[in-house]
Parts: sequence; structure tokens; C-alpha cells
Amino acid sequence: MSGWQHKLESAGFSLLMGAFKALGRERASACGGWLFRTIGPKISRHKKADASMARVLPDLTPQQRADYLSQMWDNLGRVAGEYPHLGSFTTGGPEADIEVLGTDVLDSFAEDGKSAIFVSGHFANWELMPLTVARAGVDGAEIYRAPNNPAVDAWITTARQQHIMAHQVPKGPSGARELVKCLKSGVSLCMLADQKMNDGIESVFFGRPAMSPAAPATMSLRYNVPIVPVTFERLAGTKFRIRFWPPLEHDKTGDMQADIAAITLKVNAFLEDWIRQRPGMWLWLHNRWPKD
Repeated sequence: MSGWQHKLESAGFSLLMGAFKALGRERASACGGWLFRTIGPKISRHKKADASMARVLPDLTPQQRADYLSQMWDNLGRVAGEYPHLGSFTTGGPEADIEVLGTDVLDSFAEDGKSAIFVSGHFANWELMPLTVARAGVDGAEIYRAPNNPAVDAWITTARQQHIMAHQVPKGPSGARELVKCLKSGVSLCMLADQKMNDGIESVFFGRPAMSPAAPATMSLRYNVPIVPVTFERLAGTKFRIRFWPPLEHDKTGDMQADIAAITLKVNAFLEDWIRQRPGMWLWLHNRWPKD
């Protein structure tokens, strides 16, 4: 993308975020949902998402896929509308915006000061997973995939640093070194492990071969840090429920590569199970599987 295209894109992004901020959280979320729900089905990515869903969930009818994808676009638009309001979400009290389940699992890491690798996927508003971890008093770092536009990346990173976690680590070689420092110093990691990773390993996802992130399994084994699976769902509007599950169990065999493959398969199976339960809450826009 050329320089002027980047500038045009960043200007549009800034205007959109400014409008969402002015609307207030509830209206911004609803407006973003309507906007994406209206425009999303008209773009080429929608057809790819529909094809992916048909491939891995063949029992769904075309109407069911359309309904789930409409929910996906609505949710994605709401996530966009909620970005300027990340700091307003609450995790404590009877009227909390985020209902937290599995607090015993989460609190154990806050109390012991031991690091964990919190793993989830692009469910509901995925930005609120690390926010909930931080609010519990866990010293953590968020791993993220930087947008192609530097200005957009800077805006989102700043928002995360201000309202979620100060420690932001981009994916890539430099980020990998930073992750090692985090784990060695007792800092937990928050990452999304549902995207296609060409530099990862081939595993199985929905019964099909899929290049998958090996980082969670590799770091867990190398630094003896537990992987804590996390599920997240949007209940209604800007109300959410998050659950922290017990750490994944795995007996080391002494074969590092085999153990990495086995743990990665477990992570994929966990994510797949939740996607099957809530197809409309997952981001189907990734090119997750090779074409048949």
C-alpha cells in the first residue's frame, strides 16, 4: 500500500474512532454492529467466510450460515465501536460489564505471582480477555499482530497500553525475544491462538490440516509455564461473560517436537469446541484452512 493510501486509511480510521467516542459506549457498539452488519455481507471476504463455514460445518443450512455470519459482522462492528471505550468496562460487582467465571484459576496466578500463558481466540470482544487478566492483578503482557497501517497500529497500541496492559509485544522475531524475557521474569502472556500461522506447525482444526501457532506449546514446555484456556462470549450489547478454565494437562514424553504437536492439538480442540457452540461469536474472516 502506498503512502497516500496509508494516510487516507488512517484518516478514515481516526474519523470513525472519533465518532464512536462521541457516541458513548452503548450507542457506539450498536452503531458499529449495524454498520458492519450492513456492509460486511457485500464484500468479497464474506464469501470466503461463508465457504470456510460450509467446509468445516457442513451440516449447517445456507440460511443458518447467513445468520451466523450476520452475527459475526455485528460482533465485529461492535468491537470496533467499543475500542474508544475500553477503559470503561468493569469486571467487579453485581452490575459488572464482564461476568468472570473461573476466578479461582485466575486469582491463583495473581496471588502466587507465577506466570501463565492465557490462550483464547477471536471471540466476542477479544480485547477484554487481557483486560480481565490485568484487572485481577496479574502482571501480564499482550501479544498482538500489528495492522499493516503504522498510524492505525499506533492508535490501537496506545489504547491497549492505556486501558488494558502497558506491556504490548508485537508478533515477530523481536517480539519473541521479549516474550522470553517476560516468562523468565514471571510475567504472564495473553495471546490469541486461532489464526493461521505459516511459520507455525501443521495441526488439525475441525478435522482438517491447518497451520497453527506453536508458540503457546513451545514456551509452555521450554519454560514450564501452564497454558490456561479462556472462553469469551457477548451476552447482549456490551455485557460479556469470560471463563478461565483449568490449565491444560500434558505429560512430557521427552520428545520436544511430539509434545509441541500434542499440546497444539489440544489448544485447537479447545478452540474448536467453543466455536462449534458459538459459531456467530468467532471471526471467520481468516484464511484458516487450505483450499480443497
